[in-house]
Amino acid sequence: MRIPNNHTDDFNKNINDHFAKIEDTHLERIKPFLATRELNVMLQDGSVTKSSTFDPKHVVEFYRSFLNDLKNWKGDIQETTGNLNRITCQISTALDNYTIKGYFGIQFHVLPYYKPDKQVILLQKELFELSTKNSALQESVSNIGNSTIKQELKNMALDELEFEELFERLLQNQALIGKLEEKVKNIEESYPELNGAEKRKSSIFSELENLVIKLYQVSAITIDYNKLMQGEEGIIVYFDMETIDKKKGKGKGMGKGNQTKSVNSDSMKDHLTKERITELFDEVVSAMQHKFV
Repeated sequence: MRIPNNHTDDFNKNINDHFAKIEDTHLERIKPFLATRELNVMLQDGSVTKSSTFDPKHVVEFYRSFLNDLKNWKGDIQETTGNLNRITCQISTALDNYTIKGYFGIQFHVLPYYKPDKQVILLQKELFELSTKNSALQESVSNIGNSTIKQELKNMALDELEFEELFERLLQNQALIGKLEEKVKNIEESYPELNGAEKRKSSIFSELENLVIKLYQVSAITIDYNKLMQGEEGIIVYFDMETIDKKKGKGKGMGKGNQTKSVNSDSMKDHLTKERITELFDEVVSAMQHKFV
């Protein structure tokens, strides 16, 4: 059973009310940890502009303090990077035949910029000049190589053949292919600056990578599960409650193979269980309201 939900019975209304308090408290308490600061950054074209970022480490510290204040829940913090960037705090507890899991977190974007350092411009300029010079040199070497191959084919009276026939001859004569490849290789080796240019390009790319800084951006608004799955920025909170079915998969693997099934609140007869569930939700609010250092 997902919480919040649209069920209208008294129990679910009560649970949804408790959830609303958790959601409001979470939003209020996490916002200071999403505070941004402005930085000067450099764009690809070398221009300097201002952008803002928050520190994801502060969010992790917030959730760590929150977990330390929970007595009847266990939890952990996970960080996901890549196309989707998330920090998620997951908590769970077992009560009678029920498992309750809570999910708190943020989804954010990571934007790379250059540090506002003149070295970026100097390296980009060197890379451009190197690429231009290298392209001209490669074209020159390629032309020499083509001329050499043509001359070799002429020496062997193969230069007048149609492409298809020449291709077939080459396939049938691996020694000839090896000879032509060796001549091209010798031409390339007579231009050591080609290899040096490639090494220098790799070095420049590495230096530029070290001058990249990452900025983190998030919208300090609550989003629902669907928007989370669609990759929107924001703050997420939701709970799942499941019934533990101890009869299925008995004795298999961890937890003796217990499986979960959906909760039918109408069949939840024990008033004390319902009361205890709301107390567990109150504990989450109380832990969330503690002062975090």
